[in-house]
Amino acid sequence: MSRRHAVTILYALHDAPLHVDTEDGSQLSAAAVLIAPHVARSLDARDAGVLSFNLDQLSYEYHALMRMLGDRAMMAIDASHFRALRRELSAFCDGVLDCGMAYRLFNQFVRAIVEYRPPNLLVDMRVLHVANRVMMELPLTHTIEELADNVGISADRLRHLFAEQLGVSLKSYMLWAKMRRAALLFPTRRSLTEIAHSVGFADSAHLTRTFKSYFGLTPSFLADPTRVEVRGC
Repeated sequence: MSRRHAVTILYALHDAPLHVDTEDGSQLSAAAVLIAPHVARSLDARDAGVLSFNLDQLSYEYHALMRMLGDRAMMAIDASHFRALRRELSAFCDGVLDCGMAYRLFNQFVRAIVEYRPPNLLVDMRVLHVANRVMMELPLTHTIEELADNVGISADRLRHLFAEQLGVSLKSYMLWAKMRRAALLFPTRRSLTEIAHSVGFADSAHLTRTFKSYFGLTPSFLADPTRVEVRGC
């Protein structure tokens, strides 16, 4: 079982369906699946191959897809709407697309979901500023008090605003940022201990446990270039 702070879209690259089981016993088999954040699940995609999009709270699409989900932990998506994008999706999986083209494909993919409706959003700029600082300044880290002082409000007020507007606690978001950065560092020649320290963990064992709980993968899997290619945009 793994769980993430992101909204996840899973898409089968071949004709066989994906099989998703959640911690509460729910099951779903479909060619494309939308999964809410914080939902513990396991995935069987051995016959299908899978493309996984993870959208965090800083993305506009995260909030639109959350409205689609409502109170549901996951839902099937009609994959027929993605057929027009198959050539681009294949190129993406082959690593042919550059970052700009990949981002454009991602936007086309999300908007091909038939139930997708762009919402009107009003987000406090102080929250966006803090979230961007957390993501962009790693391996530098800040206390919540320091982040709050930077935008002129109390730590308690920042905690409340962040959770209210982005749907996740600031502390949890800071951990998610570390996981994203670690994923980009695993394929480098750095030792696991060096990577752990560079994203704010005391040791490699803590990093490994936390990463596996998020993605269901070990750092050694992502560090193997014969199995995985990791790119950062």
